[in-house]
Amino acid sequence: MRRSKRIILLLCTVLICIGMLPALPSGAASGPSLVTTLTDNVVQRGSKKVFDVWARNAGGVKIRATVKHNGQRLEPTWDDNEKASYTLNFTEEGENIVTVSASSDGGKKKELTYHITYVRAKAGEEIGRAIWSVEAFSIGCGYLIAPTEVPIYEGETSAKQLLRLLADNGFVGYYGGTVESSFYLAYIADGDVSGERYNNYQRSQSPTVPRHLQLSPSIPSFLFPYLEANMTFFDPEDYKKNWTGYLGEFAFTNGSGWMYAVNNVFPNVGFADSYLSDGDTVRVQFTLGYGADIGGASAVGTDIPGAGAQPAGGYFSVANKDGLSNAICKARSSGLLTRTNVKAAYDTAFDAMATLNAAQETVDAAAKALYEALENPSDEVIQTPDSEQTSESTTVPDETNREETTDPPESVVTDVTTDPFADSRKEDDPGSGTGSSDSTRQTEPTSDLTGIGASGGKPGTVIVILGAVSGIAVAAAVICVIYRSKKRAGGSGRDA
Repeated sequence: MRRSKRIILLLCTVLICIGMLPALPSGAASGPSLVTTLTDNVVQRGSKKVFDVWARNAGGVKIRATVKHNGQRLEPTWDDNEKASYTLNFTEEGENIVTVSASSDGGKKKELTYHITYVRAKAGEEIGRAIWSVEAFSIGCGYLIAPTEVPIYEGETSAKQLLRLLADNGFVGYYGGTVESSFYLAYIADGDVSGERYNNYQRSQSPTVPRHLQLSPSIPSFLFPYLEANMTFFDPEDYKKNWTGYLGEFAFTNGSGWMYAVNNVFPNVGFADSYLSDGDTVRVQFTLGYGADIGGASAVGTDIPGAGAQPAGGYFSVANKDGLSNAICKARSSGLLTRTNVKAAYDTAFDAMATLNAAQETVDAAAKALYEALENPSDEVIQTPDSEQTSESTTVPDETNREETTDPPESVVTDVTTDPFADSRKEDDPGSGTGSSDSTRQTEPTSDLTGIGASGGKPGTVIVILGAVSGIAVAAAVICVIYRSKKRAGGSGRDA
């Protein structure tokens, strides 16, 4: 009897071990993971392209990737503890091969291959268009510049595009460095400021038609606990006291400033090292907490002073709003914003954009609804007073902030495009002067992160859980068998 019990216990141990075997692939067996911002089989007009690489071992620890362009190894343009950025310099027309590989976990290797067809453009030739926006949602002031298409010219850095965008929309920028090197946007200011320098930063060219910021900041109240806990300085009234007409670094908090995201990724290189491609979405956003309030907490390469001291993660989950931004851009140039269903969908889209912590499902639904309204505009037209037709002053929904908006909005009146609906009732947008939206642009938000392991190791975690569950189930079954055997044995003895 004792021997049979020992055999059963031995079998139990073996079965538990077998049940745990599925957990092993989550470790060494799975090998490294690779994610990049490149896309396979595309046509490239610009002679330069910057892209990011995330390489991790099976344990999620960052490792170094090997990147080759037509067989030539590239060194990172910038490398931090999250990702590495690389710059492709195209000289050979036709197909270019880019490979990204990484090895770890006992020599296991992953490799991604991209085929990019380079079609050379002349210096200064337009090579595509990007959708730009300049946003101040973190302080309740909506858009300084609503989403609009901006031409991309061969050889032009993102810094040069940004300054041109500001001038076209009536503003000036104060910046450090040059448009070719070490560029840092410190402030966006009233278009008629006369100072050549401000806080030791140089001024960009004066716009032909200047505009005033005239902001009335109303920081969403749900941000207060985060800022009070993480910032050494926080004063909601600081802009009115010290910065009127200049929105930039150190206004409101010690962690404030301008950051930018390209295709929902905050680059670890500055504007001067960024080169855009056709179809890119660029969102220049004002942050109060080194990016933690806008989804850019890990972007430590933005040259914002003190960025290295930012929180390890963001204050809350931030949705990918590129698709929504593109939908708003299309609506603004459609000439359909006086149609009742389009306006209703547009208002919903703007509210989702203004809600910093909006859920991804809410954002995607708002973008989809706006596209559908644009495709099927109603015959009913909104009747608006003449005075409203010409006014640029609008109200902005306040995100006081609900997890999903429930509180009634407060009005923030500004002279800039806080709600872009006000100056979009005309077919042409006088505020941008940068062209209309391409009707063929994709209608649903998509991720620009590609490659093996894009899920960040979640399958391995699932396997571990399944292995553990199966092991427990086997153990429980064996224990049950032992218990029933003992019970039967006891019963036979009593009957005898």
